Amino acid sequence: MNTDENQKIWITKIHENLMLRGRSENTFINYKCALSNFFKYFDENTYIENLNEEDIIPYVNETFIKCNKSKYTYNLAIAAIRLFYLVCFNKSFNRLLLPTSKVPKRLPTILPKDIFLKIINEEKLLKRKCWLILAFCSGLRVDEVSRIKVEDINSKDHKLKVLGKGNKERYTILLDSTIKLLNLYCRERNIKSGYLFPGLNNKSFMNSKSIINYFSTIKDTYNLDSNMSFHSLRHSFATYYLQSSGNLLKLQSMLGHTNLNTTTIYLHLSHNFTELDDKRYV
Repeated sequence: MNTDENQKIWITKIHENLMLRGRSENTFINYKCALSNFFKYFDENTYIENLNEEDIIPYVNETFIKCNKSKYTYNLAIAAIRLFYLVCFNKSFNRLLLPTSKVPKRLPTILPKDIFLKIINEEKLLKRKCWLILAFCSGLRVDEVSRIKVEDINSKDHKLKVLGKGNKERYTILLDSTIKLLNLYCRERNIKSGYLFPGLNNKSFMNSKSIINYFSTIKDTYNLDSNMSFHSLRHSFATYYLQSSGNLLKLQSMLGHTNLNTTTIYLHLSHNFTELDDKRYV
């Protein structure tokens, strides 16, 4: 039966599996949320472990299709449900009956350089300036920004050690302007070691949602594109790096991409077609 005690046991198993596979805590949080909604749909007398594809399809139709939820949200839910049954009951579902939805590939949204300079120059808090410049000038993800340690900063060699997805370490570049802001911030906060952006009561690292929420206010203040997110700063870094004749393989390494194909999308964004002479094609 679908009891609270059972749910806790199931969620714990999902957490353990994701951590063993090197997935991030945010991935677990997203899966947990998706599964909580799944459990709530069925009444307490339902034996969750006995459900099959035909039992779950009505939940999918009512929760996602009729409500016109995004394909990303739907795919996350399906991935969580599949993993749940596999880990907790050693049960696999037919992927044709419970398929994921094909998500159209779209080019990333990037932030113009002049807008970025305006935002960072008008920002008064050093901490927030550091968030912005680490993403825009070093290509960090939001989780990577929140977990930087002082010991990871190598000012002499202009590089930063990053703990990325799957706890994989990599190095990326640090510009002089970034180093200057980080030094000013450390002196202001008297931070000499440990996490650069500590959490509440200086324990562990800060919650990355604080950065995401901050960027939401930036979007409203500067009337940015609706598709813009904090992750767009990372896209901008990659695009402008290639526009400056940067090396694609080095970019792959700095971004922490396992597959080079993931990095090549920025080749499409980095082309400057305005430099072409129209007269030659008339």
